[in-house]
Amino acid sequence: MSLAMYCRLKRTKFVLDVELSLTPGRVLAITGENGSGKSSTIDMIAGLLACTTGKILLNGEVLDDSTTNQFVQPEMRGVSTVFQGGGLFSHMTVEKNILFGRGAEFKNTPKFNAAVEQFNLVGLLTRKPSTLSGGQRQRVALARAFLSPSEILLLDEPTSSLDAVSRDEVRRAMKGFFETYKGVVILVSHDAVEVAQIATDVTNIKVTRGETTTAKLTA
Repeated sequence: MSLAMYCRLKRTKFVLDVELSLTPGRVLAITGENGSGKSSTIDMIAGLLACTTGKILLNGEVLDDSTTNQFVQPEMRGVSTVFQGGGLFSHMTVEKNILFGRGAEFKNTPKFNAAVEQFNLVGLLTRKPSTLSGGQRQRVALARAFLSPSEILLLDEPTSSLDAVSRDEVRRAMKGFFETYKGVVILVSHDAVEVAQIATDVTNIKVTRGETTTAKLTA
């Protein structure tokens, strides 16, 4: 489940160069100042942005290649993403949110039950997101991402909007899952404590400013 990425993203007066080579079992934390390209990096891996030039490979298979115009759509990439705020569907119950998408095949299975227990959601399955705390909503989002069959897990500031107690709960849940997850994890975070507790590797985006701002990420 290796991930290799050699991509350049060009915008008006901004260039982001990314070189990543990751193997299963690693949790890579990406740090850097606001606007340096952290979220854009995971958006390219998720398929929400295309590389301007370069390629992304998962297990040697092309996800994005500018030279051949190959581009695998997000839903076909085997990638799970957790954004800030969780991105839950307000009209769905907790259970339906967890099972949404690729996780639907695990309804009424031991794997679903294990995800619910791991993220302490047993008593919340019939509730709607509007009735949950911020920490509870983020645990639901993480359970959904972890349940879905994926080879890459992308986390974009997953605890930034939480209070201290909820943040600790979510960190413990993530750390416990990463100990058994067989894929690649990329965590975007500004939180030094979170990075120290969870990441196995850390890289910082280096930014050079001139007429054009250039950001470089290597890991």
